[in-house]
Amino acid sequence: MKPELTLSARSTWRDPVPEKPAGPGREYWGLLVAIVVVACAALMLSSGQYRPRGFGAYSVSVPLAFKTYDPARWAVMNADTYEDALKIDPTLPSPDSIGFADATANAPLTPAQLQQEALVGPPAKPYIFRGLTALDRERAHYCLTSAIYYEAASESDDGMRGVAQVIINRARHPSFPNTICGVVFQGSQRAGVCQFTFSCDGAMARAPSKPQWLRASRVASAALGGYVFPGVGLATHYHTTAIWPRWGKSLVMTNIVGAHIFHRWRGRWGMPDAFRAPYLGREPVPGPYLPVAQQLAILKGQGIAPGAGPVPALTGAAAVLPDVAPAPMPAQMATPVAPIPAAPVAPAPTYTDPRLNQSGQIKEEFRKSGEWIR
Repeated sequence: MKPELTLSARSTWRDPVPEKPAGPGREYWGLLVAIVVVACAALMLSSGQYRPRGFGAYSVSVPLAFKTYDPARWAVMNADTYEDALKIDPTLPSPDSIGFADATANAPLTPAQLQQEALVGPPAKPYIFRGLTALDRERAHYCLTSAIYYEAASESDDGMRGVAQVIINRARHPSFPNTICGVVFQGSQRAGVCQFTFSCDGAMARAPSKPQWLRASRVASAALGGYVFPGVGLATHYHTTAIWPRWGKSLVMTNIVGAHIFHRWRGRWGMPDAFRAPYLGREPVPGPYLPVAQQLAILKGQGIAPGAGPVPALTGAAAVLPDVAPAPMPAQMATPVAPIPAAPVAPAPTYTDPRLNQSGQIKEEFRKSGEWIR
């Protein structure tokens, strides 16, 4: 009767090592030796060291197209300047795109930082946004705070930093407006086509929560002051984890932070050397450029259809943004506007018949016609 084998989990450092069971009987050794002999013979035959009659050596020929001297590559490597090398091979990437010149000035990366950069990609370069006036700085801070709050008020601090970094990256990229408010409220003059949903879907009708607004304000201040959040890299787009838009396939995903998935451009457009657009320093009037009341009316089906009617252009450095009434904002950010003088009114004509001189007046019994009944 053969003993039954029982398997149990043992600790390698606490339980003693069990004794090895007795080896197989002699009847198994003959079979094992035969298998070894057959394997050795097959190996000798395949290597060609032993060739009995009827067997030939195994051989294979692989055509090689290896050039020991490539004139084009040799010329590129020996070019004196990058411009000379670019004339030979226009597809060469820019050496500044990965910042070799700044490598000696930076501290060596830790293993965790190296792993983060390998997964997310290179981080953005620090940039301080200095407005030309105090009003410009207030507008930039308000616009960035609004985007952080309405897009990530329920997120962690890193979730807010990710949204802020996307806006900062866009302001530095030539594909987007070169101002913070221009980036945040881009497209908000039409319902349904805004870049950030909160700016054209009526979300700004909700009064913000003071604690979360202050938290978003601190994140915005740090981002405008040059703080870089490396967790999203050079991302210029994001969306929630609940959806996957069609444009997501055309971009490179950098990371998932909180409830948002972040993406950057593919190829040269998503490398550090592309994020060099100068900050104009002159911030437009904060949006939304479609009044919130009209946004809510459109959502209820009572307003103008999305995209109907002429709208001003909002792209490009020379674009003039409409000076419309924005969402509730701090009083110190309102632009003082000089009063517009009233147009001169032509004197009313006089008639010989005094009854005609009463034209345009309303009789007392009809003066309150059309008012709501209180």
